[in-house]
Amino acid sequence: MDSVRNFLIVIFAGLSFVWSCSIDIDQEIDCTSLSLVLKSSADPTTCSPSDGEIRVFAVGGVPPYFFRLNNGAFQSDSIFQGLSGGKYKIELKDAQQCTKTIDVDLVNFDSDLFATFEVTEDTDCLTGNGAAVFMPSGGIPPYQIKFQDVVIEAPLELTALKAGLHQVTLMDAESCEFILAVDIPRGLTSTSWVSDVKPIIDMRCAKPICHVEGTGRSDLTKFANVKQLANEIKTKTQNGSMPFDESMPASQIQIIACWVNDGALDN
Repeated sequence: MDSVRNFLIVIFAGLSFVWSCSIDIDQEIDCTSLSLVLKSSADPTTCSPSDGEIRVFAVGGVPPYFFRLNNGAFQSDSIFQGLSGGKYKIELKDAQQCTKTIDVDLVNFDSDLFATFEVTEDTDCLTGNGAAVFMPSGGIPPYQIKFQDVVIEAPLELTALKAGLHQVTLMDAESCEFILAVDIPRGLTSTSWVSDVKPIIDMRCAKPICHVEGTGRSDLTKFANVKQLANEIKTKTQNGSMPFDESMPASQIQIIACWVNDGALDN
């Protein structure tokens, strides 16, 4: 009886491993049908308390849908309330991890508080070395900025920023606020295929039964195949569908993304 049980366990484990690799990386995700539409927006009528509002809705794609404001946390609700004047970027994500964004501007009532800013690109893959310097105008000085719940006075600048969107709040002496969507561009990170990415692919993907020669699936032991599928690998490691049999550390997911964003070079 024990021998039969052990035999069934081995068979089940083998079938489970084969199933775990059954969804091939070559299956492309179609995001073309997904759209994000602005339903309405309302400018704030006072500086405090802020009462601006943005309403959006999703079309197409694959539900369920999730929405976020200026790179904040995703939520199922498509209504954003209690907003100050400023610049907002709304992002939509569907069940396939497809995304769409729209920009919406709100204007404070009876206040011309505003700011321009200059940014420095981020060239560090994991920690971030981007920067932003702010030049405020209007309102009532002196000015402050708030970033991640930290209030900063002069000089009005931020450092060690990762590539991507960041929300920064400009405040004047009358506690009026203006929201800034600061997009730090991604520069070349010099992430190496040989030293950084290939060891991850070899360990997580190019293993027996999965992505090796003879399985009928993409052979990821070959650089040419990895380069051809680079964007798919990036997408599927980020949405958690690859690798199929284990979770990948966030740092490894980011290293793959940096390499793909750099152009998937043979370096």
